[in-house]
Amino acid sequence: MFEGARDPELFKSIFEGTRVLRKPLRGIIAGYHILPYILVGPQEEQQQRSVEIRGKIRVSPRLVLAPGHHGQTYGELFRDPEVMDAALVARVFSFLYTSRHQVTLEHEDLKITRSDRDPEAEVHRALDELLRREVIDTGVILCPRVRFYPVSIDRFITEILEEEFRP
Repeated sequence: MFEGARDPELFKSIFEGTRVLRKPLRGIIAGYHILPYILVGPQEEQQQRSVEIRGKIRVSPRLVLAPGHHGQTYGELFRDPEVMDAALVARVFSFLYTSRHQVTLEHEDLKITRSDRDPEAEVHRALDELLRREVIDTGVILCPRVRFYPVSIDRFITEILEEEFRP
């Protein structure tokens, strides 16, 4: 997926350098739905120019993972009721990825465009557009390296989940 790059420190720095500037104003709901996003970052070869990626993350309904049909709990299975909950809940997040950022790409779930504006100006333009159109369900992400944008999407999903499961 990342054309040979396998450096965990690089991925960690991209994850930590990603700025989620705007999250959807509604949370993840119980059923299957979509989280739109606008991600902006510098072009690889010309850092003063930007790449904008507009996409959609598809979120599955909650999946409850239980250890058995007969009501056995994870605490019983692993003999540690303090650590394991009776059921684990999961979701599946999916989004399109392309490694070709040198082209303009347009698809129903993914649109990549290049701009002469610097990334900060481009992200402010996107924020203004959403505000003007009164769009409340779209996240805005400033990405340090667009080539590795799935890492920044992961940061976006992580921040949404942290809010969703906060007590």
